[in-house]
Amino acid sequence: MLREEFKKIQQELKEELGKENLLAVPRPIRGIAHIGIGKLITSNPENKDKIIEDALYVLSMVTGQKPKIVTAKKSVSGFKLRKKMPVAVMVNLRGIRLLDFIERLVCYVLPRSRDFKGITKNLLDNRGNLNIGLRDVNVFPEAVSDKVRYNFGIQITLVSSSKKKEENIKLWSKLGFPIKI
Repeated sequence: MLREEFKKIQQELKEELGKENLLAVPRPIRGIAHIGIGKLITSNPENKDKIIEDALYVLSMVTGQKPKIVTAKKSVSGFKLRKKMPVAVMVNLRGIRLLDFIERLVCYVLPRSRDFKGITKNLLDNRGNLNIGLRDVNVFPEAVSDKVRYNFGIQITLVSSSKKKEENIKLWSKLGFPIKI
């Protein structure tokens, strides 16, 4: 999404919400894309390096940014988890990369995902931030590759600047998310 299009959306929201200042209009601040790999690593400890490599490759292709490996902070014997064991890979998106990611998510990914019928109330938290979980990362056109040996799910969290749920719902619907409330 280009800056000019987003500026038009901001002007529309400013008029709709009755805000005097453009900086008071809600806008997306941060997007977090997260792939959990803890279960795969505990079930296949001999393929640990391949799993991490695949997850890093997939998330970097989807977001266009190098992911960070998240490690466990303490051991939990019930989950076969040891301290400093890799459990996830994640990326924080901001600015233009976030707007481009939102555009790809709305235009390509959500229509391609199976059994997607819109965003309901349970995908929004108390502040109106959007939390989307996809069972298969292959709905992203960039993630389809012969190099990937494992199927990963992805969790996407989109955070907005407003603290009011109603304002955030209007923002997400203006950005193109099919919200059903």
